[in-house]
Amino acid sequence: MNRYINTWKRLYSNKEFYIALRISILLMLSIILSRPANAQQVSPLQTGHYSPAFSNIRDMAKGGPGIAIVWYNQYSFTNKYADKDGNIYSEIPLDELLPILPEVNLSVDLGSFATVPAIFYGVPFPVLGGAQWMIGVVPSYMWADASFVTEQRGGPIDSVYNQSGSARLSGFGDLYVAPLGLTWGWDHFDLTFYYGFTAPTGRYETGADDNIGLGFWTHQPQLFTYYYPSVDQATAFMLGLTYEINTKIKGEDFNPGNRFSLEWGISQYLTERLELGIMGGHNWQVSDDKGGDLYWDPRYRDRKSTLAFLAGYWAWAGRLQLNLKYSFDYAMRQRFKNNVFMLNITFVTNALTGSKSNE
Repeated sequence: MNRYINTWKRLYSNKEFYIALRISILLMLSIILSRPANAQQVSPLQTGHYSPAFSNIRDMAKGGPGIAIVWYNQYSFTNKYADKDGNIYSEIPLDELLPILPEVNLSVDLGSFATVPAIFYGVPFPVLGGAQWMIGVVPSYMWADASFVTEQRGGPIDSVYNQSGSARLSGFGDLYVAPLGLTWGWDHFDLTFYYGFTAPTGRYETGADDNIGLGFWTHQPQLFTYYYPSVDQATAFMLGLTYEINTKIKGEDFNPGNRFSLEWGISQYLTERLELGIMGGHNWQVSDDKGGDLYWDPRYRDRKSTLAFLAGYWAWAGRLQLNLKYSFDYAMRQRFKNNVFMLNITFVTNALTGSKSNE
């Protein structure tokens, strides 16, 4: 069964796109509403780069030497927001988000598509007791459409506080690089460690209305383990841990808090080609936002949980897999609620394997 599960982890999330888009909308809205100078300041909705339960369940299982590509394609939409207490709003009361904002409600519809080719290379010789050394690079490109409507609550109608608009964004996101990945495999267990970093290559300027990246570096260690009840590894139980260490936003005296993610998954092959699975993830902010540009209460930390269902089929045994996934967020704090549809394509190229003949 191993030849059916030699795929690689993307390790990087296009969530920075959604967050940047949300920030942009609120900043545009702030300008429309003529709020004070904070329109050019960093946003209280700033989060991290990593999004749990994004990849396929077995993407962190031990792979093999050579080049493999996991091409992630994701459509996401949202129109609901959870405040610091977990209350869900379809119309956001802006003055509850930030007291300096006027008493208006914000209705938001966000739709976006991201295409993310994750390219990983397995070095063709074992290291550290039989581990497979993996190296990866993950670019991303994104498109999005957003519309928003604001309406004053109570009192006479004031055209300044009743606005509608839309925004369309596209561009390359921040770049994830994994120089060190080590995976060990046995009959009943796999163990994988990765260190990677995200570089702020996506378009970002504080206060701009067309941001794609998040504007800061992230260092990201990860540890994943798999348990297989039987030697054929048809059933897999996955548990993963990810820690994000964030740096200051470029040009600003603001350091977003660090994040911790826990992921789990259950994968079952019904035949040698057909896989069904369920997975979940939880992401918590575990340290305070810091810096001289901080103007909100840092005691309130964001978090979210995600549940996903997926089905995979190896159209070309051991070489080409198609994977469909649906996921949704729940138990959010200071987050938007996303609904996500994905089509992921895994291609094991059999190139640069170090073998004279590639099967």
